Amino acid sequence: MRTALVRHAVLTASAASLALLATACGADKADTKAEAKPSASAPAPSPTPEAKALAAADLEKLTLAAGDVPKVTIKKAGADDVAKASEVTSDKPQCLPLAQAGGFAPVGNAVTTTERIGASEPADPANPMSMTLTSVQLASYDGKGAEEALASMKAAGQACTGGFVTTAKGEKTTINAVAPVTVTAGDDAAGWAFTAGGGDEGLQSQMVAVRKGNNLFVLHSLSFTGKPPVPQAYIDAQLKKLG
Repeated sequence: MRTALVRHAVLTASAASLALLATACGADKADTKAEAKPSASAPAPSPTPEAKALAAADLEKLTLAAGDVPKVTIKKAGADDVAKASEVTSDKPQCLPLAQAGGFAPVGNAVTTTERIGASEPADPANPMSMTLTSVQLASYDGKGAEEALASMKAAGQACTGGFVTTAKGEKTTINAVAPVTVTAGDDAAGWAFTAGGGDEGLQSQMVAVRKGNNLFVLHSLSFTGKPPVPQAYIDAQLKKLG
């Protein structure tokens, strides 16, 4: 479930280690304030049945890019990182929507998708692994597809608190526990905290799904140094691009 993020964390940390040997830490550019757009407590009206998904080229224009999230490097996910829905399975069928989202596969009947991976600056410059990695999938749906996809993820979050086992592109991950995370954003949103791996010291990650009209974006953040925060800067930046 977290293979793509782990792979990128190791590669990014390795590159950062080499960079630290060659140069001192440079000064950061001035922070850019992201515009927060909190939603009402109740979900906004559903998209009409006639709503059409964005074409691939149009969705690409709305996808997060370099400079959209302060102090984060954003790159396009590679073919090895992204999975098809059929390439992700779960030992508990009711948990499949969360497994697919964690496996970088589309949830529900997405028509078009884009995928990115963002890497924060290390919290400790001397420890390249003290970064947070966040995968971003933006998906566009016909009709009420985005609403239905988010609803399926919410149902999975309620049914799978005791964990599940997922396999993505042949790689198995054990999720020990799933806990709800309160998120208010867009037209509707939900979040979950995952503990994966062995025992109580397992790797922790957070997932957030936000619907805006007939589009849905899923963020999955992973940290090697503790529980990652809700990726609010990503949420604000993506909602700003969606308008």
